[in-house]
Amino acid sequence: MRFLNLLILFLAMTVVPATTPIMAEERRAPDFTLTDINGRSVSLSDFRGKVVLLNFWATWCTACIDEMDSLNKVYLDMRDKGFVVIGVSIDQSRAVVSDFVKKKGLKFPVLLDPEKEVFFDRYAVFGLPTSFLIDRRGYIRERYIGEMDWQEKDFVDKVHNLLNEKGR
Repeated sequence: MRFLNLLILFLAMTVVPATTPIMAEERRAPDFTLTDINGRSVSLSDFRGKVVLLNFWATWCTACIDEMDSLNKVYLDMRDKGFVVIGVSIDQSRAVVSDFVKKKGLKFPVLLDPEKEVFFDRYAVFGLPTSFLIDRRGYIRERYIGEMDWQEKDFVDKVHNLLNEKGR
């Protein structure tokens, strides 16, 4: 029965249009610590004070692959302003992810969640790609399900607004 419920939830989430942001209730983003592709431990809380786009993805996910170029570009364009992208791969193999990152020339931090503990247990993600926009205080402000063009004006404006926001 649990499998059937998860399958229904997954199927329901996959029919959401790719460019539709879903407002999340304001809640603190759950902290976690994962290993990056170089074997270093990285925590979400390491980035407190920055606007974070937390992106869950996998190398076998076509929509994930398709959005990587715009994700990397928006990171490069705004990283000096206090914006960071954190990619969380659910792939099983560090080598596969590392090769993918090198091949694509990704510059943002990429963490590994092969057991899907952060993916399922902390963020209740069931479809890929899924991303969370987190403000400087560590609160989730938006959730995005599906492939996005991260260079779209609406998204860039939203990030700029969060970067310019004074303590709420």
